[in-house]
Amino acid sequence: MTGLRLLIGLALLAPAGPLAAEVRWEVSTREADGARLITATAINTGTAPAPLGRFKLAEEHLNLSADAVALVMSGWQGPSGVRKIRGAGPLISKTLVQLFDGSQAWHAGFVTFDRVSTEHEVRWDEDRQAVVVSSYCDFENYPLPPGSRVAAETLRIEAGPDPYAGLERWADAAAAHYRPPLWPKTPAGWVGWSWVDGFNVERYEDVVRRNARAIRRKLAGFDIEYIWVSLGNLEGRRPGAWLRWNRTLFPSGPEALVRDLAGLDFKLGLWAGAYWLNSHLTDDIARLRDAFLLSGGRPITVPSSQWGDSYVLDPTHPKTKEHLARVFETYRKWGIRYYMIDFLNAIGGSIPGTFRPDRFHDRSLIPGPQTFREGLKTIRQAAGPDTYLLSSTGPTLQGTGLVNAARVGNDYGEGRPMDGPGKGFYPATFTINNPSYWTSHRRATDAWASHFFTHRRLFLADSGNVLTVDKPVPLPDARISTAIFGLNGGPVMLGDDIARIDPARLELIKLVFPRLPESARPLDLFEAPDPDYPKVFHLRVRREWDEWDLVAVFNYSQEPLTRTIDFTRLGLDPAQTYLVWDFWNTKLLGASRPGFRATVAPQSAGLWRISRRRPHPWLLSTDMHIRQGQAEIESCRWDAAKKALAIRARRPPGNRGSVYITVPKDLPVAEPGGLWIAKDAASGTLVVRCDFEFKDGSAVEREVRF
Repeated sequence: MTGLRLLIGLALLAPAGPLAAEVRWEVSTREADGARLITATAINTGTAPAPLGRFKLAEEHLNLSADAVALVMSGWQGPSGVRKIRGAGPLISKTLVQLFDGSQAWHAGFVTFDRVSTEHEVRWDEDRQAVVVSSYCDFENYPLPPGSRVAAETLRIEAGPDPYAGLERWADAAAAHYRPPLWPKTPAGWVGWSWVDGFNVERYEDVVRRNARAIRRKLAGFDIEYIWVSLGNLEGRRPGAWLRWNRTLFPSGPEALVRDLAGLDFKLGLWAGAYWLNSHLTDDIARLRDAFLLSGGRPITVPSSQWGDSYVLDPTHPKTKEHLARVFETYRKWGIRYYMIDFLNAIGGSIPGTFRPDRFHDRSLIPGPQTFREGLKTIRQAAGPDTYLLSSTGPTLQGTGLVNAARVGNDYGEGRPMDGPGKGFYPATFTINNPSYWTSHRRATDAWASHFFTHRRLFLADSGNVLTVDKPVPLPDARISTAIFGLNGGPVMLGDDIARIDPARLELIKLVFPRLPESARPLDLFEAPDPDYPKVFHLRVRREWDEWDLVAVFNYSQEPLTRTIDFTRLGLDPAQTYLVWDFWNTKLLGASRPGFRATVAPQSAGLWRISRRRPHPWLLSTDMHIRQGQAEIESCRWDAAKKALAIRARRPPGNRGSVYITVPKDLPVAEPGGLWIAKDAASGTLVVRCDFEFKDGSAVEREVRF
């Protein structure tokens, strides 16, 4: 299938002063767990520093068909996804790439990526009728001292029939190397912004306080832990004014706010564009000017029409480290335990990032991942191990082991303040009715599909972030968002004004709590290359009392969508008969094999539960959680001697919900009082609805006899 070329030998570099620099590369390969591992070491045998550049570690010529596609990773929150190779020109994929032609899969991924920038170039060779993949390490002109050596990153290459398994095995190999401490809980909190404007309409602190109280009143018992404040805590809303508290928007001050929120069992979280320093902060500029990153000898600046330009701080400079340590140690004393560390693209370089500085202060570090991680180490240490760190707008993989979660997509479901014409979504605070809009569904499911294999292996993969469902969001769109957060296993921040939310939309929010860790996998990632998109996601749910499968289909087009769901694609026995339940339509589709046809209306999502048909009554679904039994059902037992089905469920106090039971044909219910009993006219089976009321939060058990 492949022909591998390793570049081994002597690299001669331009003279540095009167003495020549000379570099020899040593490359080696070995087999491990069915994959090849390729490593390389550069040795400066000269007498002058040797600037290292972009080194081609390996090149492969693959006998894949002309229909081959590649999962191309952007390396940050920009779109990642599957692309056709032939006719596309060279494709650049950061750190890893996965190829598939319908029968053969091939993977190349660097399983270390914390020192040197890594990427793959994929192209179609028309003459050879083959795919060519070149894998590079870019040292970005790192000056290797004479007599010294430095290792490139380790490349892992694997071939096999299953591209999804290839991605998961790469992530397992990377996790085995880094052993990242994974955050035990899946965080949930409130950020608001979708329907409130705490900058121009209401006072931000008032919005925060009334929503905190409303959450504990309306969502009592649901594990919502954080209140996330963004920008409003900063004087003038200026990045860099981290310890200058905005007394106009938050008059109580940080300590009082943290204390009062803690009284409601919340932790306060903050936004921090940590490496930005706003140009209006003259005292800080005078103190930190030596730590600015330069390009062409001039300070790098980030323009903003909202708060003015910001300078970028060098993450390796002692003054930057001292500055960040002071900020995050102070925040820790205040009680802050959640951060989104944003706009890390400012220091990303070629990982990727937005800027290529002339140099970093610490010349002993390789520009790229090493310099990037240097700053994160300072923040991690100052914030403390019990503080949740989410990286955003910058490199994803390179924070592994230092951050708890990484935004793998952009700002899904978020609102914006009404700052004026040309800013945010003015004159609104939220945008609806376009699934492809940058804050809407398409970006979220694309990010989920292209990063599913990283979730809870390297970090929590944050493919969205904000769940917004209140009216005037159309009901189909609200259901799409609920399905995304119910199945992706990632963190969630509530975007609605909980104090004013429509009661029916509040019930949708409850469907994603408690947060459950597993992430559904895309089934059609490699079958829907750009401009198409992955639509079908699958999750196997296992409990002590049963196991079942969930399938979601997302349709962002203006036309109905029909997909045949083959049970073999779900890992099910096609000879078995399964029951299919349509969650949103509360409908039993009946018993089927070897699959079923899923039809989804325009700009909406379908969700189905597939369970094995039994010869006795059994649980069919619930309406209390998207996972339909994983979170809320503690046990389900059939007693053949008593002809009784016992179901034990638990939800927070004051809630109620329904469990749906399927009953074989011609088996009547012995005590029908208090039940809703319907006969399926097509099959003669019964669908029985049982009502569960949770008065005090303790488990409720109901027994149905036949």
